[in-house]
Amino acid sequence: MTAMQSVQPISGKGVLANWRLAPKLLTAFLAVVIIPLGIFAMISVPQTRDALLEQGATTLMSHTSSTGNAIEQYLLRHREDIVANSLLPTFQNFAINPKDAQAQATALKELKILSNKKFYESIAIVNTDGTIILSSSDADVNTNVQFRPYFIEAMKANAGYISDPSVSVVTNQPAIFFSAPILDSGGNIRAVIRSRLSLWGIWELVEGDKDVAGRGTYGLLLDDQGIRLATSLSKNQRDQVEGSLLLYSAIAPVPADVEKSIVSEKRFGNATSSKVQVMAIPDVANAIATHNIKTFETTSDNSPERHYAAMTTLSTKPWHYVLMTPLSTFTSTADTLRTISIFIVVVVGALTAILAIVLARQITRPIIQLTKIADRISLGELDAKIDIDRKDEIGELAEAISRMQASLQAAIERLRARRSAG
Repeated sequence: MTAMQSVQPISGKGVLANWRLAPKLLTAFLAVVIIPLGIFAMISVPQTRDALLEQGATTLMSHTSSTGNAIEQYLLRHREDIVANSLLPTFQNFAINPKDAQAQATALKELKILSNKKFYESIAIVNTDGTIILSSSDADVNTNVQFRPYFIEAMKANAGYISDPSVSVVTNQPAIFFSAPILDSGGNIRAVIRSRLSLWGIWELVEGDKDVAGRGTYGLLLDDQGIRLATSLSKNQRDQVEGSLLLYSAIAPVPADVEKSIVSEKRFGNATSSKVQVMAIPDVANAIATHNIKTFETTSDNSPERHYAAMTTLSTKPWHYVLMTPLSTFTSTADTLRTISIFIVVVVGALTAILAIVLARQITRPIIQLTKIADRISLGELDAKIDIDRKDEIGELAEAISRMQASLQAAIERLRARRSAG
């Protein structure tokens, strides 16, 4: 008995089952190649960017702390100098005997010697009425400075007072003042000694941070009200910066009473003759108000691009030093990696598509040819030529169809022979 074997039909389920072979191959190739590349790019690029920003924040904090400390040391050094000067017998003697010609000559000689240092503009002695009676600079003499905080604080026995920067009424240049009272043997205030230093000393420290952490990096020194005192952007262009809002303007509106005080003092000359100008940097203002923020993203004075910033607060004066760098300076490697990744995905995708199309044609063309031959055979064209010479599965299919063709031809010949014999 002959065993009958049933042939199970091969069926496909789902949308892909009805697709042609070429689109299937193209989709499969692209999925296998593009999806892993895309996932790699989506994960690696943000991770690289975050790592670069973290490294950039560390770099910024290091430079910010270093410059902040340098400013601190600068202030402390000159404060110690003025306190030490206030204790010199030469000045004490002159303060007690201001009309003594010998005491005056000796004190003036000492003032000139002490003022012969870098960034010193003058050292002067002010009487208790607020009038400068002796100075290393003749232009200072007889100037009344009773409205200046450095005089007011020294008259309160505040030894080693450091003023906020201001524009000197004598030189019309930005300066910082250090003062101390001169006491007699009974502890009474007989005069005030003050030194006037060009603000260039602090500016040089801040300007040294230009591009220190990469392209576009600059520092910004702010007082406790957020008023700009120095900026690295002044490097090699101080004249332009002095006349702009990059100096003596606030990063946020200042309280009315503070503004009134600044204007009445003429603290920054023409820059604050009527009001304190505002050129807002909200992110920095928020960081100052929040106190515990050390690194943050912000806008800047010189570019619409977002910046990454680090801030430190001085202890000698309630000033804030902010160092900021364009985000692109830190993330350029990640941005380049993203561009390269997109380029690779596009190129590999194109090559994959070409390879898939070539392979699909290698497979589908002979299959289409065999399909046409099978149709011709089904219509009785048993001598249709099969011109496929391959060793793979398609070649085996072609040989199977050829054998079927030969079997059909033989069967028909036998049938014809039987009819002829009958």
